[in-house]
Amino acid sequence: MKNLITLFSLVFLLNIIIKADSPVRTFSKDEIKRLSSAYIAKLAFENPVIVDVDNDGDFDALNFDTGNVELYKNVGTLENPVFILENQRYDKYSQAFFIDSKMQFPMFFADKDGDGDVDMFVVRDKEFDKASQRYEYNIGYAENSMNLDTGTLITIILVLVIVLLILAILGR
Repeated sequence: MKNLITLFSLVFLLNIIIKADSPVRTFSKDEIKRLSSAYIAKLAFENPVIVDVDNDGDFDALNFDTGNVELYKNVGTLENPVFILENQRYDKYSQAFFIDSKMQFPMFFADKDGDGDVDMFVVRDKEFDKASQRYEYNIGYAENSMNLDTGTLITIILVLVIVLLILAILGR
């Protein structure tokens, strides 16, 4: 249940943080899998949230840590990212929303199905591919397939978070 609360909290926070409501291009699960190695390997922290914050066509990285969000801007390209710390205090979040202060997995947020809303790709464990002699990440994804606008989605998530918190309190 704590991972579910963390997930709902993250989606809520990202809807507030992301400046653009409509991604420019779509990404398949295989494209995110291919990009994962380049992005995750070039960051000095674990489990980044990777999203195109500035809507320039490449992914930037957010580090959620103990109530603070750091923004690492990608000054490279989509295929070959180069990250610089642009804002050490990009945003704040209440740790009450999160059971753990850090993300459990690296995550990409991009449009998977071309409907103009952001879908979530979770970068899970990595496996060694003997054919290519390198590690490849396993990708899971969740689509926002209800065609909800950001305001409606945030309202639904808030209601779910409140219900989950009430259930957690009553379950003690």
